Amino acid sequence: MRRSARPPSLSISLPDPPEPSAIRPLLHTWKVGQSLIRCHNIRFGATEFNPGVGPSGRFHPFADREDRMVPTLYGAEDLDGALSETVFHNVPVRGPAKRIAKYVLQPMVASSLVCDRPLTLVQLYGFGLPRLEVSRPELIETDVDDYPRTAAWARALHASAPGIDGLIWVSRQNDASFALVLFGDRVARASLEVVEAPRPLGFGPGFDEVQRAAEQAGITIFE
Repeated sequence: MRRSARPPSLSISLPDPPEPSAIRPLLHTWKVGQSLIRCHNIRFGATEFNPGVGPSGRFHPFADREDRMVPTLYGAEDLDGALSETVFHNVPVRGPAKRIAKYVLQPMVASSLVCDRPLTLVQLYGFGLPRLEVSRPELIETDVDDYPRTAAWARALHASAPGIDGLIWVSRQNDASFALVLFGDRVARASLEVVEAPRPLGFGPGFDEVQRAAEQAGITIFE
């Protein structure tokens, strides 16, 4: 079981990332054929990278050193992790706001992908964080207001080596799952294969899976 805890009274201030040339990250290899579960808006295809539209995320949007926007694709090692990083992402751990509206699920689908080559990911868990001289609360458990600063870390890590395909960390909302983001200028869309067609999360078997995960997490889904 992967565990983490953030002291509720701790004041977090994320430091600026080092110069990319000074970064020597630990690396995680995502194996050929290892499943990647993606929860995404239906406006994107199962293997389509987000070019930088919509709300900001922890590690996007950012531009490369030539000021070109780097497309991104988020996923997780299992459905619970993918749900935790998307539809459950901003649900608090307690209180009356620990719920989501069912309509939020209507445009969402879950897709299962594999890559035809190994993926080299910066390890943002375990010793990978202290090696970068940053902590999990600073980089992974920050709020949306800090996303421009966390995206700056993604930019620096992306620029640190041309062979880096993305980042991997332990999900903030589900510490039993790895989450990852892939860089679309490093991973060709053609390298990703759909092994399970997108299934809607707002109804049918997909909704049943969301409901199961929500019940385990103590999250209410309301009409």
